[in-house]
Amino acid sequence: MDTPLKPQLEEIAGIGVFSDMRPEQLEFLLEESVYQDIRRGETLYTHGGDNRKMYCLLSGRIKIGLTASSGNERIIDIVLPGKTFGESALFWKQQVPVYAEAMTPSLLLVLNGETVLGSMRKWPEVTLSFLELAHQRVQSLLEGMYACCLRTAEQRVVDYLMQNAEALAQDQMQAVVNLPANKSVVASSLNLSPETFSRQLHQLENSGVVRVDRHSVHIFDLREIRKRCIS
Repeated sequence: MDTPLKPQLEEIAGIGVFSDMRPEQLEFLLEESVYQDIRRGETLYTHGGDNRKMYCLLSGRIKIGLTASSGNERIIDIVLPGKTFGESALFWKQQVPVYAEAMTPSLLLVLNGETVLGSMRKWPEVTLSFLELAHQRVQSLLEGMYACCLRTAEQRVVDYLMQNAEALAQDQMQAVVNLPANKSVVASSLNLSPETFSRQLHQLENSGVVRVDRHSVHIFDLREIRKRCIS
């Protein structure tokens, strides 16, 4: 449900597409904005988004997925706090089989779509910020296509580990990857079956490169992961 509290400028000032905007531009964007709490498993949209809304995740996790008429689905993104989503619906009126669903209880800042478009008409630099965001989205999709079409299952898994590795301060050759969702969701985001994803992790574990826990993967040698990324 939406809450009546007035969103504050500080909540979006450092976030992605908003980070280079001036205070008056942010204030304009927040004029018609509201908070929205959603429960785990609650669906925000099922047909590519709402052309009246743009979302900014303040806490929780949201999965963005594609569905086919056969019922098959693929996770294309896992939205973490500080990220925006749903903005493409403001510019593309045609329905697409993309859904957004809360993976955990989540708090959203919902921006009014017409206000967002109005800010772009008013300030050309705001338009450029959204063009940069669109470029990032396209680049991410191209990277996903490259991985799915030209990278093996092992390469996709080690690419993912390398991209999300957080080095441990006491040993720069060791790192940890905190999985943002359960393994089946992460597997879907890599266009792998859960079984294939688990098998690849266990092969890395058996070779002594990683240790797999329930919600994380501990990397013992980042150099070995890097070698496998470029092999």
